[in-house]
Amino acid sequence: MEENRRFNWSDLFIKIILVIIFILFTVWLLSLSNRKMTNSLEVLTDEIFVNNMQRMKEVGKDYFTTERLPQKVGEVEILTLKKMYQENYILELKDKNGSSCSAENSYVSIEKFDNEYQMKVFLECGERSEYIIVIMGCYDYCDSDICEKEEVVEEEYIKGETPTIEYEYKKTTNGSWTEYGPWSEWSKVSVTNTDYRQIETKIVKEEYTYDKVITETDFIEISVSCSDGYKLTSDGTKCYKENTVTLTEDAVCPSVSGYTLVGRDGFTCNYSKSTTSSVVPSCPSVSGYELIGRDGFTCSYSKTTSSSVEPSCPSVSGYTLVGRDGFTCNYSKTTSSSAEPSCPSVSGYTLVGRDGFTCNYSKTSTSSADPVCPSKSGWSVSRSGFTCNYSRTVSVPYTETVTVSKTCYSQKTYKPCASCAPVVQSVPYDCSSTSTVTKYKDKTETDTATAICPSGYSKSGSSCVKSTTDTTTKTASCPSGYSKSGNSCVKSTTDTTTKTASCPSGYSKSGNSCVKSTTDTTTKTASCPSGYNKSGNNCIKSTTDTTTKTASCPSGYSKSGNNCIKQQVNKVYDYIIMSCPSDYKMTSDYTKCYKEIDKVVQKTEVREVVYYRYRIREYVGGSVDYKWSTSKNDTKLLNAGYKLTGRTR
Repeated sequence: MEENRRFNWSDLFIKIILVIIFILFTVWLLSLSNRKMTNSLEVLTDEIFVNNMQRMKEVGKDYFTTERLPQKVGEVEILTLKKMYQENYILELKDKNGSSCSAENSYVSIEKFDNEYQMKVFLECGERSEYIIVIMGCYDYCDSDICEKEEVVEEEYIKGETPTIEYEYKKTTNGSWTEYGPWSEWSKVSVTNTDYRQIETKIVKEEYTYDKVITETDFIEISVSCSDGYKLTSDGTKCYKENTVTLTEDAVCPSVSGYTLVGRDGFTCNYSKSTTSSVVPSCPSVSGYELIGRDGFTCSYSKTTSSSVEPSCPSVSGYTLVGRDGFTCNYSKTTSSSAEPSCPSVSGYTLVGRDGFTCNYSKTSTSSADPVCPSKSGWSVSRSGFTCNYSRTVSVPYTETVTVSKTCYSQKTYKPCASCAPVVQSVPYDCSSTSTVTKYKDKTETDTATAICPSGYSKSGSSCVKSTTDTTTKTASCPSGYSKSGNSCVKSTTDTTTKTASCPSGYSKSGNSCVKSTTDTTTKTASCPSGYNKSGNNCIKSTTDTTTKTASCPSGYSKSGNNCIKQQVNKVYDYIIMSCPSDYKMTSDYTKCYKEIDKVVQKTEVREVVYYRYRIREYVGGSVDYKWSTSKNDTKLLNAGYKLTGRTR
């Protein structure tokens, strides 16, 4: 009984140990599987993108036949992914998430170089976009008009020691050429001249038809409507409704020349005109007196008696009286005057000072120069004032994983027979590997710096300036009539002047004598003529004239009682309601509805096509000499007339 109990405990313990080991092993397997699945998913994502690009590349190679190739160097033809879908060249491309790749932005383009073509395959799927470049041309190994250029991959030996590859050359001497054979058929495939092949070309103008997508715009009139009770104007821009109103205006009185409107009674206009005449009051005569003036109604009179004396000359400081002629008194004096020497003007110079008869001049000239940007190798520079802006395009590397197919060799030694020497044989096998290659994208870099002025120049605004000063001297001269005396100019002159003689107080000038008059004055009152009345300082007489005229209505109005009336129809405007069908848009001037429709039309052009034909001859007889070289471009053998046979060892 006790033995059975011990046995059961031991068995249970062993089972628990086994269960724990099984659980740990399962967890390890699951973690390993997850890592492999993650790596596999990343590889699958790259494979999907690369496979999509490969599909586009194959479509491009089939599409760009001779008639669709660009004809001139630098010309580019483009086949978009959208057109591939439209022409059913390819099934829809999708990324790892099942989303469609961009049909508008993805494309295959081909550009003509001198002797080859460059095809670019660009694919954009979501946030990822890449492109590859394929070189194409007409090569000897092409099965069609043009094909992809084959890159020669040299074989790599990875087991044992890497053997030296030798290339076979041959040279045939002492032979002769046969006659050329018949001409081949004309073809568009480019053929080159060789020693054994002669070619002829011809240019033919041929019609080339291709599909072109054009966008047409379909216009329709805008559908408009008005609110209830409104009508649409003839130009279709407004809605309106009409209402009638009665306008009332006053009658208009005409103007009457010379008269003033004093009132209107209905259509009767009353005018009046006042005229006023005036005369000067008349002064009475006074015996022995003379009328000398009138101030309003006051008349002034006077009578005069006179006596005479000689005029007297005044004294003039510094002058001597030399005689009198009537009222003119003559005087004279002798004076000596001095003047400063005068400096002449010198063109372009400024007078800066005078020392006696020596005049000193100077002029300042200013030259300007552009600021100079510091040189920066590999950068292009533009300047704005003292700010230098640099830019350059650099290639930014990025890596990409590609699979390279290679043929590797291992060496195997065997004996063809028991007595034979051992033979070393290279056994090929596939050793494809994944490697990381570096590609480049263009990136524009910018930088700035401060420009500096050339030596001797200083900064002024947005330019550099330099000032230089030049000096010179000239001799001063005396003004006309002056003579040099020491550092001054002097002249002596006799000055004459005249003064007017004056009369003594109470006397006035009369001829060449002075006279004194005594005046006696008196006044009388003036009177008005018969019919005139005193008014201020004048005599006036007033009369009034009256007349009437009939008032008239303004243009468009008619008489109604004492007023003028007019019936007028007014238009009240409202907004119009404009709308377009659901698939149309409205033009910017709100006059029409439109939509754009893409149509595929066939275009036909005439292009010049080069045709080739050739004929062949053979080199027969003679002896062939073979040589091996470790160089694929052995200039010594090539210059000696040897050619590669294509065989290696």
